[in-house]
Amino acid sequence: MRTRKKNPFKLSYLSIAVICCLALSVIFYCTDYMISKRAQIQNDLKKTELLMGDWETQIGLMKEVSLRISISNEYQPSQFRKNKYNEHVLLQDLEQYQFYSTLTKECFLYYGGNTIFHASGYTMDLNTYLKTLSVKERGRMWEKLEDIRDAAAAGDTFHTLSISGNIYVLIPFSVSESTGRSRAVLCFVVNRNELEERFQMVSGGILGTLSLYSENELLYSSREAACGREQKHVLMADSSNGLYTLCYLPDHRNYIQNGLYITQFVSVLGGMILLLLIANRFAESSYRPIMEMSDKYRSEIAVAEDVRCENTLEEIDHMMASMLKSNMMIQAQIKQKQEMLKNQILLTLIEGSGTFDVTSYLDRLQIRLPGPYYYVISISYEKEEDISEEFLSGLQKELEELSCDEEQEYVYAVCYFKRKRLGVICSIAARNQVEELTEDICGVAESFDCVPLSGSGSICQSLSSLPASWMESMDNLKYSKNQYRIGEPQEFVYDSEELYRICAAMAVANETGALNGLNRLVIQLNKKPVSLILQQYIFADFLSEVTRQARKCRIKLSRKSISLIVSAKNVDNFKKAAEDLIRDFCEMLRNMKSQVEDAQSYRIYEYVNEHFAEYDLSIEKVADDLDISTAEVRQAVFKYTGKMYKDYLMFLRIEEAKVLLQENITVDEVCRKVGYSSISYFTKRFKAVTGVTPAKYRRGDA
Repeated sequence: MRTRKKNPFKLSYLSIAVICCLALSVIFYCTDYMISKRAQIQNDLKKTELLMGDWETQIGLMKEVSLRISISNEYQPSQFRKNKYNEHVLLQDLEQYQFYSTLTKECFLYYGGNTIFHASGYTMDLNTYLKTLSVKERGRMWEKLEDIRDAAAAGDTFHTLSISGNIYVLIPFSVSESTGRSRAVLCFVVNRNELEERFQMVSGGILGTLSLYSENELLYSSREAACGREQKHVLMADSSNGLYTLCYLPDHRNYIQNGLYITQFVSVLGGMILLLLIANRFAESSYRPIMEMSDKYRSEIAVAEDVRCENTLEEIDHMMASMLKSNMMIQAQIKQKQEMLKNQILLTLIEGSGTFDVTSYLDRLQIRLPGPYYYVISISYEKEEDISEEFLSGLQKELEELSCDEEQEYVYAVCYFKRKRLGVICSIAARNQVEELTEDICGVAESFDCVPLSGSGSICQSLSSLPASWMESMDNLKYSKNQYRIGEPQEFVYDSEELYRICAAMAVANETGALNGLNRLVIQLNKKPVSLILQQYIFADFLSEVTRQARKCRIKLSRKSISLIVSAKNVDNFKKAAEDLIRDFCEMLRNMKSQVEDAQSYRIYEYVNEHFAEYDLSIEKVADDLDISTAEVRQAVFKYTGKMYKDYLMFLRIEEAKVLLQENITVDEVCRKVGYSSISYFTKRFKAVTGVTPAKYRRGDA
């Protein structure tokens, strides 16, 4: 029976649990405080917006009264001044509006002078009504009433004044006077106490300073010290029309509600107990790591049947040995795939055919090419049928062993298994290392059974220039092969005239001629051996000429066609991309010419319509004015009207003459205005078209 020992992990886990409990308590307290504070601020802001909305509603009710009064005939001065009874009717009707808004208990009408019409049902002297105000306030009220009456026209604006603690809302409206349109003023009086009770009722109770402003003028403040925009922690709400601003500065509060302390304490205590239980559970689990590991991997890692394990440690040891063997097999597969990826990256680096930056993969694949000088050697064999993939792979490994860190010489070979050749990338620190390193590479290649052929490229100082060195090495390799063969065809001589003929055919949208010229060029390229450098030069020269022609014709070539020609590695790929480019170019040019011809025809048609009344508007004059041929004029007019030029010109002149004959001018003037110099000729043409003379047409005999 096993003896249970003291668990060394329990004290550590319990200590961590206590620390976590304290941290959670602090986090919980801070989070609860921030949430409560944010909720209180949002609640106060909503109250402020609600109060401003209610204030706007009450102002809207006052404006509604003004609108009702302005359209009522009994509120016009001409009515109540004409008859004393009408004045009595006005006062009775006005009395119903003094409680229209919950903020007001009185209102009056001011038509000018010293008299006001009060909603209590009486007219009274304005000075008597304002006697409770100071002289300065009384003058201010009087001046404001007169300013509103003297305004040019009644609009939707209204004015708000704060005098002696009350708010006076002055709303102008139009009335009719014997001298014309004038203005009157409807005044609602908002009592401070009524406004404060309304704010408390609508908001459900507010604790703090509440201030109402109208265009930076204080209208109301719940306390002597008003709050403003510049104060800290002030909440504001603006009216929809921007005339009023309500500022609310809440009193300082304790955002942690006392009723939550018990809940917080219970939550923290429960969390501590839970963490302690979890810590104890983890301590017990850590006490048996070896047993758990054995149980976990027993079903996943197979152990040989002949292996006998006396304890769990031996079983885990055999599991690890089996896993290590499996990992070695996986590593071998990964290494093989890495070699394939390495060969592909180096191949892309040599040929320059990648659409991404391959230099970022060099460090990942542990390919060292520090430079600063690089060149490529191409190796092939005369008897390619004797070359196998194993042969090339073995030669590749031997060549890469020539790399030397001390002399900063690095050699990497790229296998072309289908073409039975190698491309060797050489990175050196100085130019004088080229000859010796090249001899070593050729020596390794000659040490194998087959006779090698090699071609070396020029030295470059950038990895991006390796494709040029590779193409030069391939050209030199081809030259070396031709030295061993008899009856090779002569080298290709590039004639740029064929390329110019292709572009000339494209310039006139002659797609067939351009494609035939391209076929002749491709036949020449396939007939005689062409070096890779010359082949790439021909492709680039073709693209350059086509691009120049496109700029001249204002045609935008597609990026896809350009990229396909740039990335073409052989004549077949170039031919397919060039054919697509020629077809697209000719189609766009034809569409462009068609659009230009349509615009030119419409311009001729518009010119004839504008100048048909000119005396000497012959078809030759139109052609001279527009710098075109007479045939183009005939075609344009016929295209848009279906008539010959002379017939359409006579049609325009006769139609214009019909309109002019309806005016009070002579037939002779009509004749001159439509472009005829002879009234007899005009009469003859007019009668031929309408069947009557101009004079009879004017009388309505037609």
